Amino acid sequence: MRKIFIVLIVLIAAIAVVGLLEYTQGTFSALAFDQIDYNYHSQVTIPPSGTSGSYMGGYYDINGTGRNFNMVLVLSGAEQGESPLDYTSDGLKVTGFIDTVKVTPQTINYLVRNDIKSAMFNTIFNGNMNMTCAAWTGTSLFANDGENFNGTFKIDGIYTDWEGNYTFTHENNRIVITADYFYWSKKTPESRLPVHSVYLL
Repeated sequence: MRKIFIVLIVLIAAIAVVGLLEYTQGTFSALAFDQIDYNYHSQVTIPPSGTSGSYMGGYYDINGTGRNFNMVLVLSGAEQGESPLDYTSDGLKVTGFIDTVKVTPQTINYLVRNDIKSAMFNTIFNGNMNMTCAAWTGTSLFANDGENFNGTFKIDGIYTDWEGNYTFTHENNRIVITADYFYWSKKTPESRLPVHSVYLL
């Protein structure tokens, strides 16, 4: 009888430790997620910043295994109106890592319904990215707490730097990225100019 009691205590303690690791760090969600290969392709649209502007479009590809992912974002024809120091036809390239990931009941519910976007927005995670495009490099941190999906970024260009934040929202079956940031010339860093941009994925 005493052995059964000890086994029960050990079993309860083990379950408690497993539950605590999953709750605090997403340990087992991360281990399961690390086994998954994925590839996603979609269109991207940038609305005009003013009434006289025009829409810009392109595509993005995300692929990875588990917490390691790569992304490329290409805006068709954008290289014709940009400096080759700022943008080329190769597009924006990203290498990222998801530091922690916690699957929620809503994640599973949306995956069963094959709603990948909703599953992503209902999964708790955070991570970081390194970005390269033309002659500049950048870094970004992002986090989704299951309710808010936000990030920050810094870009180091040849003549100009950028810094700001962005928010992902899920609207009408599209991912909307709203970014608010500043950019400034390296020669006059005190002259920070604000920008507000919206991207539709």
